[in-house]
This record gives sequence, C-alpha cells and structure tokens, in this order.
Amino acid sequence: MSDKKQTVQPCSKLVLTILILAIVFLEGLAAYDFVSGGALAYENWSRSFRELEELTQAREITVTARNDIQSFGLDTAAEDCILNYMTLYFDSVASLEEQDLTALYDTAEASAAKAAAIDQTALSYLIGVRKLQPNDLKMDACSIGVTYVNAAPQPGGDVQIELLEDQIVNFAFIPEVDASSSGIRHQFTLRKSGDAYRIVAHEKEEDGYLLIEECFEQETEGEGPKNVQEVLDQIRDSLLENARAAVDYQNAQRFTAADSPAADKPHSHPYDRDAAVAYAMEWVDPLTVKRNPDWFLYDGYGGNCNNFISQCLYAGGIPMDWDGYAQWKWFDDEVDTWNQPNGRSPAWAGVDEFYNYAENNSGFGLVAEVHPNLYTGEPGDVLQYGATGEWRHSVIITDVIYGEDGRVQDYLINSNTTDRISYPASAYAYYDFRLIHVLGWND
Repeated sequence: MSDKKQTVQPCSKLVLTILILAIVFLEGLAAYDFVSGGALAYENWSRSFRELEELTQAREITVTARNDIQSFGLDTAAEDCILNYMTLYFDSVASLEEQDLTALYDTAEASAAKAAAIDQTALSYLIGVRKLQPNDLKMDACSIGVTYVNAAPQPGGDVQIELLEDQIVNFAFIPEVDASSSGIRHQFTLRKSGDAYRIVAHEKEEDGYLLIEECFEQETEGEGPKNVQEVLDQIRDSLLENARAAVDYQNAQRFTAADSPAADKPHSHPYDRDAAVAYAMEWVDPLTVKRNPDWFLYDGYGGNCNNFISQCLYAGGIPMDWDGYAQWKWFDDEVDTWNQPNGRSPAWAGVDEFYNYAENNSGFGLVAEVHPNLYTGEPGDVLQYGATGEWRHSVIITDVIYGEDGRVQDYLINSNTTDRISYPASAYAYYDFRLIHVLGWND
C-alpha cells in the first residue's frame, strides 16, 4: 500500500468560535429590545449558537492511494491530480456544499468541457437530493481509498487511468455506523500541463453520475449541443423537482407506518431473515469486490444487484421456483422458462422481473407483499430504487434505524454494484424506492 494520502483538516474551532461569538455579541446588542425584555436578542443568540455548533463540527476527509501509481509507468503528478479530485469531491459531499470540480479540468476542448459539466452537475444533483432528505446526510468523517487498475497512453500524449474507489463514511445522523462502499470504477483521462496534470475526461460507475449522464444522452440524442450547461441545469432541476415530490410522499408514508395493517398473506413456511442478512454481510467487502464463486456474475451485464438479492433470499430459505408461469430459479446462465430445474428465469437477476415474480407468484414458492407502507420493512426485506420512471437497483435491508419518536427513520442496506455495507437507504441518488416485504414461502 502506498503511503501517499491527502487529508482535509477541519477548520480551527478556536478561530471560528471567536468570530461567531463576536457576531453573536453584535447581533445581540442590535436586536435587544428593552420593551420585550430581550426575547428577540435571546432568539438570535440561540440561532447563532446553533450555527456555531454546525460550523465548528470537525469533519475529517482522508484519501489514500492503496497501491503505487508509479508501477504503471506514471509519475506522482498524475496521482496528485486524482487525489486532488477525490479530496475536492468528498469535501463537497461531506459538507453538502458544492465546490468547483471543473477547476481541475482542461476545458479548452469541447469534449473536455462537456465531461467537466456532467461531472459538476452530477455532484450538484447528489448534494441537492441529499439535502431534501429529513436525515442529516452530511458526513462527520470519510475515508476514501484509491486502487489503480490500469494506465494506458493515449494518442497525443494523454494518459487514461482506471481505478477503483472504496469509502467508509460516518453520516452525521448515524455517526456510530461505518457505511462502506467499494468497487466504484472510475476512468480518468489526464493531460500534462507543465509539471502538473489536468483532467480532460472522467466517467464513474455510480448511481448519481450514471443518472445524469444517461439523461443528458437521452435529451441530446448523442449530439453535442452548444448549450451543454443549460441542458444539464434543466435535467438537474427536473430530477430534483421529481425527487422533492418523492421525498414528500415517503415522509407521509413514514408518519402513517404505525397505523398500517400487518401483511396477512398465508404462507406455510417462514423466511429466515437472520440467515439472509448473514449472507448479505458475508458476501460484500468494504475494500474490494467480493463475489460467491458458486454463482454467475452479472457485473458486466447491467449489474449484479438482483443476483445478489436472490442469493440472499435463497440463503434465507426461499426455494427456487420453476412451477408455472411465474418462475424464480438459477441453475446456469442460459435463460430457460420451461417448468424444469434447468437454466435461469429472468426474475433471478432482473430488477423489474423479480418484482413481477414477487407480485404475481401463487402456489409454490415466494410469498411477499409488494404494496406495503414503505416504512414497515424488516431486515431481510428488499428495497428497489428508481428514477425517471424506471426501476434500476435492488438492495437488501440489514437493519432498521428508529428515531426518537419511535418511527422508522431509515434503513441500512447491503448491495452489489455498487457494493455497499450498512449504507443508509436515504443517501442514494435514486429518489424513488419501493419495498418488497418477504413473508415466507408455500409448498
């Protein structure tokens, strides 16, 4: 492991304290009302001290290179460029205050300017959607690792670098939880400028970035419009408007969850939630991509998320089902919808297909409730995420977080592609989610 790292130290609490106390004192004098007995001044003092607590909170961001970039024939200046990018990005998402990633780009060419604009918009959108959530999704601390996978010279002297990002985050509303992600693939193209490097292209395989990139390509039909930033701003604003409506609905669901009737679908065998969650914890790693070799991998075919979920349910005792039209099975990777124990059904690895199986199956196999209140989930249940009318991702609930009022505040989830452990459900860039409440199975 390389010892090359960058750390963002929190602002000095002493300096901030002195400055804000001075502001508090002046505001207090200006607002003091002898007739009201100083009530307004007291309100200002209280507000300012809340701001003081917020501003002086320590947030430590550490970015570490886990292997040596020089083994790929590159100098440390290329690594400095990448670590600077990671540090600036996570300083933004940790504070939920957007900073300028485009300053790290060489935007002289139109393609580089477009890449920078997409990158910046994806960051802006993620911050915006997290601010909509009732949970405080700022970060008390985050530790990021970078593992270089490949480096290849490009025509004209540029260099293309592939790397995998891992992260361990302590979100402000659950600071005791280490929420980890791993296997986040980046591809940077760097151009040397003097003794330093600047970014001319960047792509990232993570939900928020992929959503913005996809919407942009659909909106422009692959063409390069002159008003790139204007198009991206419209996309971001439209997504945030949809997200606001989704979060409002989710909040309403949260407040009515306790009054929701319990699922009462008959089933002859219970679901072993503990076994399903134990499998989910075993087959994800906080630093590297970890897969069970007994199963086919779908990472390169749109994602391994629902394949992982199916494995978890199978570990929890839900049997494969090749009976009738609604099937859920995996024996090998050849699609086979005949009523026989061969091949696989689309429901094993497909997000929508699995939901349709859970909704429509009768007789033998899985029994699940697919229209419950969103906040009646339990460990071992499945969440599916969506945006722009498309359901895109499946995860498994591993724990339930309760607020001081006794209501469900959030879920912690595990997933594949991106690989996550104990990650808050509310932190996703996909704003819609639906709950599949697993009950058990029938003979």
